[in-house]
Amino acid sequence: MNFIKKVIKEIFDSVGFKIEKKSSKNNLNLTKASKVLEYEYGHLESKKTKTSIGVNKEPVPWFTYPAIEYLSQLDLSDLIMLEWGAGNSSIFFSKKVKKLFSIEHNKEWYDLVKTNKPINNELIYADEDYVKKAEEFQKRFDVILIDGIKREDCAKAALRLLSKNGFIILDNCDRHPEIADMFRETGFIEVDFHGFGPINEYTWTTSLFLRRSVELKPLSFQPKIPIGGGY
Repeated sequence: MNFIKKVIKEIFDSVGFKIEKKSSKNNLNLTKASKVLEYEYGHLESKKTKTSIGVNKEPVPWFTYPAIEYLSQLDLSDLIMLEWGAGNSSIFFSKKVKKLFSIEHNKEWYDLVKTNKPINNELIYADEDYVKKAEEFQKRFDVILIDGIKREDCAKAALRLLSKNGFIILDNCDRHPEIADMFRETGFIEVDFHGFGPINEYTWTTSLFLRRSVELKPLSFQPKIPIGGGY
């Protein structure tokens, strides 16, 4: 009987050791993956400060990280852009586009953004005429960002305001399937970027809707490996 107990104990000890060893390895891999998100993407500092910033504390749009990485690789220097919803996206895109028109409905947020307004950014406060304000610029925009209030109305206006070779960015597209349906039915090509992003502890979707005649120009320098990449 003692011999049987000894054998059973040895079997349990052996199985237990293997399970513990596997669990430790999995925890180590999880820790490494978490560090990529927290430090190499800058998510930890972004979460602490509740600010949409990157790894070097530079302002970035409150988009998913895959969308930010993709847009960072594009040369938009000759393009004119409109955004509904100002913020760190205004600073980010002002460095990339020729001219940026931003419309913000929140007066306190507008006053805050205005203190760091880049020279090529025309920032407008609008409340009741939030959507129609874009019509007053009397321009066609190469890039249109929808990331504020009244998104469905903004999306309809964007169809009229977008240039023939332009594209639209819709953040939180997963929450607005009706807008995505409308763009697709109008002939746009939808490209979804799912994943984590600044501040939030959950994933969401930032989507690009491209006209079929869109002309996207890459920067001359492209990253050789992705953030957190390497073997």
